[in-house]
Amino acid sequence: MQNKEVQLFILPYAGGSIAAFKRLTDLIDERIDVVTVEYPGRGTRVKEPLVDNIEALINDVIKFCFDRRNNSIPYAVMGYSMGSVLGYEMLARKALPGELRHFFVSAEVSPKDCSLELRKVSNPTDERLLERARSLGGLDERMLCNKRFVDIFIRPMLSDYRLFFEYRFPGYQEKLKADTTFFYCEQDTSLIDIEKWSELIEGKYDFHEMGENHFFINQHYQEMAKVINDALVQG
Repeated sequence: MQNKEVQLFILPYAGGSIAAFKRLTDLIDERIDVVTVEYPGRGTRVKEPLVDNIEALINDVIKFCFDRRNNSIPYAVMGYSMGSVLGYEMLARKALPGELRHFFVSAEVSPKDCSLELRKVSNPTDERLLERARSLGGLDERMLCNKRFVDIFIRPMLSDYRLFFEYRFPGYQEKLKADTTFFYCEQDTSLIDIEKWSELIEGKYDFHEMGENHFFINQHYQEMAKVINDALVQG
């Protein structure tokens, strides 16, 4: 922890793991203490059972971050897609001690709008969830033909999507106070929709459009890393 100036918690997208963010985290300034959250049932926590409801997932994320929190330095949170909503929930609940330096939102509409969209689907089937993944560009069809890949990648992804479809905005009355950077792709999540986060967050806003689909991090991790570094450390 020596010479670290700020801590950065990264919350992956549905089906994501620590490994999915390695190209990004490899470029993060060494003065930033990076903690990528690993959800249960995949990656380094593959032997743990998948959680079965959205509240359990939120609480798991909070515990994961709380247990690794370095209270001597400020912290920031970066969420990607589902991870943005989980990150917002953690911050709205004031679950972590110390100074919040920054919030990074990637590829996701505000929890209020997200909740309205997801509420349209009740008890989604696996096929409906797979169709959702296809529409976002996050499904390699070859994985469906390999049982090992299904167990490692598809099963956690379907579980995460199913939990995310359960999410309902709790209706917090107090705005989250945080300077916030938004990464988005216009073809995936329009700027008009991204700007609705301002109903929930009070602070300075910074917007960065990049890529051509939901998973723009796969091509634009270098640009994202630079924006993160510039926001969190000086010089």
